[in-house]
Amino acid sequence: SGGPILREGAGLSRIRGRLQGPALGTMIRTPRRAMAILAMLVACVECVYEEEQEVVVSMNKVWPFTNPTETYRYYDFPFCQPSVVMPHFMTLGQVLRGDRLVNSLYKMHFKRQVPRTVVCNRNLSEKDVQLFKAAIDANYMFELFVGELPIDRPFGVKSSIDENRGGVPTDRYFLVNYLDFIIGYNEQEVVSANVTRDLNLEHLVDITDWKEGMTIQFSYSVHYTHLPDIPPSQALELQLKSTMPHGHQNMDIHWLAIINSFVLMLLILSLFLLIIIRVVRSDLSRYLQIPDEELNAVEEETGWKLLHADVFRSPKHRLFFCSAVGAGAQLFSMVVMIVLVGCIGVFYQRGAVASAGVVSYMVTSAVGGYGSAHLYQKLGGEKWAWNIFVTALMFVGPAFIIWSFLNTVAIFYGSTAAFPFPTILLMFAMWACVTFPLTVLGGIVGRHRAMKQNQGESPFPCKTNKLAREIPACRWYQSPITQMFATGFLPFSAIYIELHYIFNSVWGPRIYSLYGILLLAFAMLLLVAGTVTVLFTYFHLNAEDHRWWWRSFGTGIAVASFFYVYCIYFFMQTGMNGLLQCAFFFLYSLLLAHGLALMLGSMSFYATYLFVNYIYSRIKAE
Repeated sequence: SGGPILREGAGLSRIRGRLQGPALGTMIRTPRRAMAILAMLVACVECVYEEEQEVVVSMNKVWPFTNPTETYRYYDFPFCQPSVVMPHFMTLGQVLRGDRLVNSLYKMHFKRQVPRTVVCNRNLSEKDVQLFKAAIDANYMFELFVGELPIDRPFGVKSSIDENRGGVPTDRYFLVNYLDFIIGYNEQEVVSANVTRDLNLEHLVDITDWKEGMTIQFSYSVHYTHLPDIPPSQALELQLKSTMPHGHQNMDIHWLAIINSFVLMLLILSLFLLIIIRVVRSDLSRYLQIPDEELNAVEEETGWKLLHADVFRSPKHRLFFCSAVGAGAQLFSMVVMIVLVGCIGVFYQRGAVASAGVVSYMVTSAVGGYGSAHLYQKLGGEKWAWNIFVTALMFVGPAFIIWSFLNTVAIFYGSTAAFPFPTILLMFAMWACVTFPLTVLGGIVGRHRAMKQNQGESPFPCKTNKLAREIPACRWYQSPITQMFATGFLPFSAIYIELHYIFNSVWGPRIYSLYGILLLAFAMLLLVAGTVTVLFTYFHLNAEDHRWWWRSFGTGIAVASFFYVYCIYFFMQTGMNGLLQCAFFFLYSLLLAHGLALMLGSMSFYATYLFVNYIYSRIKAE
């Protein structure tokens, strides 16, 4: 893994200083950096090349194949580097995912063939060779960009060779020192980029044994080929799919998962409709004056009507409850926006999902503030300012604590997973100047709307007594533990197959593109979670237990618990190791579970609230 490499000597961050000297530290002056970024912006906007126009080649980052989050700068390793390292333009999403694009020594011009050309002769010390060998042992990959097309390649290969033919092979280390670029173009645009896909001895150099004065020659060549079958609009998509392992995704598995979820949803909805019909028939019997003996012949007397004076009693810790519901509604709106945008145009641009997530979370802040304050006012809450503040921190607060720890670990490792200081300031500014004000605005609107709707009358169909009704002892199948298991397992079973592909995209080399399937799976998850929660709420009300508020929200917590158990199972199937990768995986998975608990808890509560409000609005209680 990367751990032994980084801890050699004083760690990679200090080794980097020894390898690079002042070049990376001083970087460039501000005006030159601005000019470089401006040039990259123009190149990215145009994407159409004239004859002999420069095609920018950017070096990005390196990482162990099994630890995709443990990323480092390309020039942290003793490769050839320019005399002045200049950063290239990156989107917010690229920075958040650890990209660090910089200039390279590989000069490329549109349609100009370049024979094998030496870019530098690098003198390697013994520690440099040991660093390369450890990276090859850990299957380190590096990434570069030709224009906007990314390319991933390994540092080198290790081969066991029986040189003396004695039956005992020895390990030989070969470093890739020759990059053979094959660039495809269609009209005036670059539509394909490939580098040394099939390694042979001319692309490699043996670094097994270090010798005094050891020098490695790094070289490259460029060959252009006309590819009229690749439209420029699909160039990035085809480039990413060609680099993904295992080829295309098996659609049969996705459709089987959807059918499985659909059958499960039909069974649960059938049971739900039977209960609704029974409740409606019981209520209608009063208005239609069906004889009691006929009614008793088809159904038993239920106990949920006895709770009309307690069912809308305010839950304990209503401030935190309403804040959690509002934050969950905001996350739901955010996920819907991301998935719908993915259905319209797939996120093939690097960092596009992260950028969309940040922007959609900001613009949906008003939804969270509105939902929280509106419910809090209905429940008679008085600390509305604290309610809005807690809503704004319900997800961001835990996210900040987890990020702070992980960012510290990444800084200690010298990883690009650590956010740059300007990015940190930008994120804080976006929360303080956009997210929080929108949450306050939504909260004020929600509070005043609730006050206007409830002037002079109760916000609920039934009035609440001052003294709470005594709750009888429940049977085992009516216990909260049984409900948590059922409301967690059933919804999770509707999405666990699709989770495998999502995890392979987040923690692996794949790009997730089936957002239509994801939208169906997400809809199934919401329907199953909502109907199961309503069913168990009806069971508890029949058992004369009026404490349904937090129990309905508990569905989200139950599903999140199953989700985190699946995260542990997924981790055991991978080769991830080391403190940095394990910390990132488990803590960010914990944050995702927290967000899932808020989102599903909120949606399950709203479904239950509509059901309870409906059935109690149909009875006449004195």
